[in-house]
Amino acid sequence: MSSSAPQSVARVVITPLRAALAAQQVNVIDVLVRVQAPDMDAAPVGAIHAQRALALVIDSSGSMQGRPLEEAKRCALTVVKRLRPNDHLAVVQFDQDVRLLWPATEVRDGLAASEAIHRIRSGGSTALHAGWLQGAQALATCPESMGLKRVILLSDGEANQGERDPEVIAKACAEWASQGITTSTYGLGESFNEELMVTMASRGGGNQYYGQTADDLMAPFEEELSFIDMRCLASLQLSCRVMPGVKLDVLNDLAAEGGGYRLADLAFGAESWALLRLTVPAWALESVRHGNPLMHATLEALDMAGQGVRLEAEPLNLPVLEQDAWLASPVSDLVQRRVTEVAAAQAMDTMRAALRRGDTAAVQELLSAAKREFGDSPWVQSILNSMERLAADQDGIRFLAKEMLYSSTTLRSKIRSVQEEKLQAADDAEVPAFLRRNGLQGSKRP
Repeated sequence: MSSSAPQSVARVVITPLRAALAAQQVNVIDVLVRVQAPDMDAAPVGAIHAQRALALVIDSSGSMQGRPLEEAKRCALTVVKRLRPNDHLAVVQFDQDVRLLWPATEVRDGLAASEAIHRIRSGGSTALHAGWLQGAQALATCPESMGLKRVILLSDGEANQGERDPEVIAKACAEWASQGITTSTYGLGESFNEELMVTMASRGGGNQYYGQTADDLMAPFEEELSFIDMRCLASLQLSCRVMPGVKLDVLNDLAAEGGGYRLADLAFGAESWALLRLTVPAWALESVRHGNPLMHATLEALDMAGQGVRLEAEPLNLPVLEQDAWLASPVSDLVQRRVTEVAAAQAMDTMRAALRRGDTAAVQELLSAAKREFGDSPWVQSILNSMERLAADQDGIRFLAKEMLYSSTTLRSKIRSVQEEKLQAADDAEVPAFLRRNGLQGSKRP
């Protein structure tokens, strides 16, 4: 059951691109809805010490033989070392069969779990769905008081044994996420199915990463664990109600859930967000003039004690101005930046489609066009520069399609800093790992 939450927990803010509507015409206005956490300094004492429950699900199929499996085991051992004695951990190995090597129990000194990881050997096909499901089921046995329950899946390949339908697998991830067990995916090497891995994480309420080696995945593991430590709200569901006649479109591809939209979990110092487009017919402007709000936004979430939280934004009320006054009204730099980032993500989807068709000339053309179009965004430019380097590198080009998908997903869904302007000028060392804006989402080698 949800209850009202004080502003000290979080707040919901609605910001339009332009804070006015133009008279006597259809208005199309972009609106940013942000769920903002308090600053990191406001985290209550003990917040970062909530118990965590993780399930490490490790692909040991034949394609993992040799170095890939050793890299995956190194990653898993790193996670074990980062956990606290009272955290819970399960270890699952899968090829064509699934084995629960270590049940979801307290880590303690980590030696037993580490030994289970060391014993993993490769062979067989890839029952990815069954392996992931075993991890989720293992976490279901953990106490309800756990601050986090997350499956961490490491794989280098395709689901080719058992359930293979990406939509069925993604739907299962979403269903478990609704029960409080989320999924993050780590793709290793160059042969894994990036569409499946990204979709599982997106629908499963977690994060998606990839790299060529364990070293490439060390930074993402640190990023994820630091984010987990600083979480303040989970299971965020945003509901938006617009004035009759107004059309609402979601621009950053949020998953629909229970009559609303699923947002990323929230950490102290960060904000989760939705970018919406409202189309307001001319006949509705009279109602706006009479003070009727264009939109209401409500957030339902769970705090780290598992208690329901309900947050209401101030309704969106905008004046209706004549054309000259409307054109003179200010435009929000913040909202424009998010619009640019989402548009860049859409451009990357187009590039990826051309790349998968084998049309490399079109990819180069689209890259050049994107650099011109999105020149005002340093972050987008750094991503496009990374793609250019990958495209020019004989080894890197094998990862280009993956990089395009991971970058477009990041631009649409990554949580942002509440103090975004300050973050742009800050040195990376001063910024928490989960808020850094990387130009390259995967391997750091090219």
